[in-house]
Amino acid sequence: MNVYRIPMWRSQGIATALLKIISFVRATEAKCLWLHATDDSKPMYEKFGFVLTSKEMEIVYY
Repeated sequence: MNVYRIPMWRSQGIATALLKIISFVRATEAKCLWLHATDDSKPMYEKFGFVLTSKEMEIVYY
């Protein structure tokens, strides 16, 4: 449900490794993923294709 990066472990690739699940999701019937991101984490999610909407970030597969 939530990912929190302890400051001393940030920029170590841990959250990036977890986000590789996106490739699995693309192989399913799922069409969208949503998440709530902090200002600090938005750039990381944007690298994976998430875009900011009015309340959350999302990635859509059509």
